[in-house]
Amino acid sequence: MRIDETTLQVLFERSDHYLKLMLFFGIAGWIGFLFLKKEDKTNPTMVYSLGILLHIAFYEFLASILAAQQINNHWVYNIFNGHIGSILFLLLIRNLLKKKTHRRIVLYFIAALLLISGALHFNGIASLHDGGEYIALVNTVFILSSCSLYFFELITMDENLAINPLKSFSFWVTTIVLFYFSSSFMIYISYVYLYTHHLDIFYMVYEIPRHMSLLCNLLLCLGIYSKVMEKNFELEIIHV
Repeated sequence: MRIDETTLQVLFERSDHYLKLMLFFGIAGWIGFLFLKKEDKTNPTMVYSLGILLHIAFYEFLASILAAQQINNHWVYNIFNGHIGSILFLLLIRNLLKKKTHRRIVLYFIAALLLISGALHFNGIASLHDGGEYIALVNTVFILSSCSLYFFELITMDENLAINPLKSFSFWVTTIVLFYFSSSFMIYISYVYLYTHHLDIFYMVYEIPRHMSLLCNLLLCLGIYSKVMEKNFELEIIHV
């Protein structure tokens, strides 16, 4: 794959607000991370948030470069979104959990995701060059289950009952992650059918996970900057 000036020109001429905002969030998150205190830079929540921002910016840019060169980019989303991205989100949610048992369960989810994915690819059921429907089903189930553990802790643990969820960074991030993966899954399972038979509907519903992804990355970026403006946020629920 060769990236020349013509390719970049075609890329930015055809790219919409989505790619540009994803790149902006990645750069802004990295700049904000540089301004954190030394102890905050070792905060797992900050590290995972920055990792997700940079990771998404990278693979969206890579996928767009391939699309500009008219090269199939399904493998980019299957590897970086379906696998690595899902694991990063699982690690972020795990870091927001308080009970050791629940945190251990999320690690089991990650191991199961890798084992099931490996089995699907080994048996030829899933491919890196398909729409990623089966992997989307697997990672969505595990991520939604992890989100459920967070909400279970939120309503059952005494130390969480005194926290206003509407002012909690972890509550909003978990909620957005839940809606992002659930909406994305609905698109993935109907991707081929809608694209083939109802292209107009496809383009309408296709915007739902894109906007949820933008909102998720915006919150992660704000989470990094919240450590600079700590007095305006309630961060007690976040593990430091």
